[in-house]
Amino acid sequence: MFSALKTPVLLATDGTDEAVGAVAVGAELARARSAVLRMLTVLEPSAYPFSGTEPAAGSIASAAAEAAVESLLRQTVSAQIGAFLGDKAAHEVHFTRGRVVPTIVAESRQAGAGLILLGLHPHDILERLAGEETALRVSRTAGLPVLCVTPSLRQLPRRIVAAVDFSPASVRAAREVLMLAPEGATMVLAHVRPPTPDRNAANARANYSSGVGDALERLRASLPTTKDITIETVTLEGAPVPELLNHALQTGADLIALGAHRHSFVGRLVLGSVATELLRAATVSVFIVPPNGGNGHESG
Repeated sequence: MFSALKTPVLLATDGTDEAVGAVAVGAELARARSAVLRMLTVLEPSAYPFSGTEPAAGSIASAAAEAAVESLLRQTVSAQIGAFLGDKAAHEVHFTRGRVVPTIVAESRQAGAGLILLGLHPHDILERLAGEETALRVSRTAGLPVLCVTPSLRQLPRRIVAAVDFSPASVRAAREVLMLAPEGATMVLAHVRPPTPDRNAANARANYSSGVGDALERLRASLPTTKDITIETVTLEGAPVPELLNHALQTGADLIALGAHRHSFVGRLVLGSVATELLRAATVSVFIVPPNGGNGHESG
């Protein structure tokens, strides 16, 4: 078995249904990996999801109304945490005011966290324009691994697809995601090759597959594992995100792990296109390791 997680896990929840999976997985990490959870809820003024109706344009919520909303949010989060982690944990949630994404990132650094755990749900274009893609924005700025959990995942992932492009970050992702795998889990090292032109396609595929197959086998042999976890390999062909999602759907995978690439845009570092597209389209949970690896997990 793998050793306990050596660094705290920052569990961010807003008490909504979208965060239930993250809280459930956090509880499993605490039980199975002795993870130390730092539970956080960010109180963002005038932006609570429980206000019932949208305020009129330009209006400012009254202090009394905002206090009532905050009280309800605290109760909802405490009940959610208590349901999975017990009453003691429900009283240990850290409530703090601020903007959601920078506060989560700042709190993770202050806690010395090696992993951020939060909920994941699809966003439409209006939510994207409004900056509501919390999981994506945290992944872009945190500088450490982020586990984005769909509401349907309530246990440690039993079938994992690790996307491998042989970059250092993708190799780290394949290594570190094993810390999330319970006994009896299966991890598939998946490489997505670009489409092959029709001319000489058979020879090109054969040569490519031979080289990639050998590289995947070497990676598999280098991974820390036990007899209780099965590691397989597969080579796919096409656009990375649709292929990964389709493979996950066909095989019943509940988590995709990948290493992010970072690109500079007007002096700002942002997440690479594959990680961004995957987070926006994902129907399964996603584990992202940044280019620099972050603090990461330690395995034994």
